[in-house]
Amino acid sequence: MITSQPLEIDVPVHGAIFAESVHAADFHMTDRADAFHKVLFVQRGVVELRLTGRKRLVSWQADAGTLLVVPAGELHNLVDIEPSVLLLLGVGTAFVADDADLAALWARLVRREVGATHFRGDQAGPIVKRWRQAILEQTLQRLGGGVAVRILTLEMLLMADRCLPKSRTNTTADRLEMIRGEMEETFFEGWTIDRAAEWVGLSRRQFTQRFRELTGVTFVEFLNRLRLAHAERLMRSGQYSVIGAAFSSGFEDLSHFYRLFRGRHGKPPREWLREEAT
Repeated sequence: MITSQPLEIDVPVHGAIFAESVHAADFHMTDRADAFHKVLFVQRGVVELRLTGRKRLVSWQADAGTLLVVPAGELHNLVDIEPSVLLLLGVGTAFVADDADLAALWARLVRREVGATHFRGDQAGPIVKRWRQAILEQTLQRLGGGVAVRILTLEMLLMADRCLPKSRTNTTADRLEMIRGEMEETFFEGWTIDRAAEWVGLSRRQFTQRFRELTGVTFVEFLNRLRLAHAERLMRSGQYSVIGAAFSSGFEDLSHFYRLFRGRHGKPPREWLREEAT
């Protein structure tokens, strides 16, 4: 067994640092506790995270796509089950503590089981892209680079908080419930029945039947309701035109949006908006 020194990074208490660590075979990290919060994303391989400073040893295995969080001061080590590539984000304690909303978000991440946040294959690519973009900003040290790194840090923490957790039972019913939740957060994306059915692991026909049993409406009806409700919120705000609200809600075809809106309200958007204002 090779005992290795972990990657050393200097994280400002009010800042954040992104890094990448490629492990050799039989990597084994000595126990350590950091003065900063640590976020680890397993890009490749399988690792075991061990929390060794508690009354009893707590450990989790994490495969590719898993995000791990280790609070500042937590004694821990890592062991490679399979040779791994880890993306590391060190977050200063003051960076988190100085913002009440961010502090609450971080506390919720820590309360989860370590390793519970798992990004699917189609989510992992953007994660890696953002990580390496942050590393590039750090390397170039150009004007605005620090701002970019802070923004990317916030984005990563938010994505970790809102990502679908890996289900304990991973049943079809669990996956259907989870896909409904994700649609409610990302309805503006290019959702299709085939994309959703593939993620749940059902045929198109099986998925449409099971989704309707869960929600009481078809997949397309559910998606359109979410998009229309958001378009209405945007128009009520007074900051979006009808066209802008439609596009921001995920409608690429304006004629389709107008047709659905009229079917929902019995009148076109501008007339509905005038009546809403009175």
